[in-house]
Amino acid sequence: MKKVYSYLLFFVAAASFAQLSVRPSTDADNYMYVKGTVLYVDDDITLSENTNTGIANIYLRNEGQLLQGRADASLNSGTGNISVFQEGTTNAYAYNYWSSPVTNPGSGTTDGNLQFSVASLGAPTSALLSNTANMISGYTGSTANGGILNIASYWIYKYASSGGGYASWSQVGTAESINAGEGFTMKGVNGTDNTSIDGVENNPGSSQRYDFRGRPNDGLITVPVGGVDDVILVGNPYPSAINLNYFLLENSGTGTVDAGCTSGNVSRRNATTGIAYFWDSDPSVNSHNIADYVGGYATYSPDNDCSSIGIFTRPTFYNYTVNGEPVDGSGELQELDDKQYRRYLAIGQGFFVQAPSSGTVVDIQFKNTHREYVEEAAANESVFGRSTNAANQSNATTTIEEENLIPKIRFNIAFDDDYTRQIALAFDDNATTGVDAARDALNFDNISADAGFLLDTKNYVIDVRPFNIEDRLPLYLNLSSQKDLAINVNNFENFDTENVYLYDKDTGEYHSIKEDYFYITLPAGNYSERFEITFQDDEDNLAVADEIAESFTVFQNNKLAQLEILNPKGIDIKNVSVFDISGKQIINNINVGANNRYTFSTANLAEAVYVVRIVTNDNIITTKKISILNRG
Repeated sequence: MKKVYSYLLFFVAAASFAQLSVRPSTDADNYMYVKGTVLYVDDDITLSENTNTGIANIYLRNEGQLLQGRADASLNSGTGNISVFQEGTTNAYAYNYWSSPVTNPGSGTTDGNLQFSVASLGAPTSALLSNTANMISGYTGSTANGGILNIASYWIYKYASSGGGYASWSQVGTAESINAGEGFTMKGVNGTDNTSIDGVENNPGSSQRYDFRGRPNDGLITVPVGGVDDVILVGNPYPSAINLNYFLLENSGTGTVDAGCTSGNVSRRNATTGIAYFWDSDPSVNSHNIADYVGGYATYSPDNDCSSIGIFTRPTFYNYTVNGEPVDGSGELQELDDKQYRRYLAIGQGFFVQAPSSGTVVDIQFKNTHREYVEEAAANESVFGRSTNAANQSNATTTIEEENLIPKIRFNIAFDDDYTRQIALAFDDNATTGVDAARDALNFDNISADAGFLLDTKNYVIDVRPFNIEDRLPLYLNLSSQKDLAINVNNFENFDTENVYLYDKDTGEYHSIKEDYFYITLPAGNYSERFEITFQDDEDNLAVADEIAESFTVFQNNKLAQLEILNPKGIDIKNVSVFDISGKQIINNINVGANNRYTFSTANLAEAVYVVRIVTNDNIITTKKISILNRG
């Protein structure tokens, strides 16, 4: 058997082609073997099936990835296929969310991205060959030595968009009906397969390696959105990593923005809220019963920037210590730290997005411009699920560029001893205090007792805003039954402040939560707006109020018959009023503004002593006396 282009493995760090055709010759089957590097094709790829149909045309191994440069729809064609490995991270009782990097080429008469079936997955038996998986009718999949793989087809579902509200789950099974860009669920397998390829076992336990074989997806890929608030399961559709920030930014909001993306300014599309949600579950729960599931959704915000590390909050299904470690001996979940940096998505990773709640909603688009060559082990920025395959992570590093870390505070809100809701407050001078696409993240879980930031009357787990030490941030809190609550700051990242308080409006008390927990037991009910996050307590607030009050200079210019107010700090003034000694209001000016100087005519006022009251937009009140003299 002849290996055409096999020199790539040994001599060339990367390869680039305008177009690429790989086909058998008259006397041999041919293939490319891309190991630990990138293969770049500017245009389309034609693959012709080898005589030995078990031999693929292109192999992507050990972080080998394929990038293409087409700006429009794919013209990839032919009956041949590529082979790319990806490891799942669950056993037979838990889901991974997937998206296929390939589609089934079928007869090869149709160009472009087609559809995919899980029945085409394989278990590797060597670097070149795989056994096609057995699709079984039972509930529990399994694996065994020698590339034996039994996948339970019952658990293969899509979450397809419908016309408004939540989309519905759709069972796929073995059908060839998964479109490029669509996500799907698949449970893992029990057992082990010690078949070793390039030093990595097929399945040392709960991390089955799958061989995706088919036509490589390429170009513009569209996933339909039915309407406002729709929820859609999508995923990385390419045999390469993608810049998740770029994808989320381009598929959210409106207008054009310079966000540091590789192609320059980004034209935004009102397709999603710009937030990605990732399912995770307790690997120790060995049950197929829904009532036994222990899981939740991690949340990722790109903060409106292609180069940002982004903002990540954990799923809710465990309690965490002040250092962020899971309690109750749940050591497996400590690996969540390895996947909080989601700027790049690994091959095959599925995730949820939600359509915006207003405006004209358009379909989701994946593009080749979103693709980048990023290894999964590189700075933990491209990860699939929670990989436990040690050989795959041996070169991993936790070095993160501090300048790309968004300043933030994470808060933990624990409910009894059951679970912790983690929320993140991030600071960005370009954000607003309202809801911003690709910044603020709506709570995606449907939990009867939950908490978050109260924005636009809804529950948010990520709030991005400019930092203001005088801010008072109301919390959302709803309890379906009596709960013991424990609230504290989990950690600071690239940011610190002297104090963080939880203010209880009902008691008028400030509770420091920077180092200590605030404990309270509350009966069932909605307590939204009762509690606020602040950075100053009453003493701090009084000091600030005194400083602001003292900054105003108020005097009566009798020569010009006018009241003059100097505002050197540019404080935003809501109201200026003038009262006589009896308390009667003589002058009332509202929404005065933040100018440095104001004048008000007093020509019609009698000679007397008056009181001037100034009210700022933060409701800080200061009063001054003036004397109006006879100007005759």
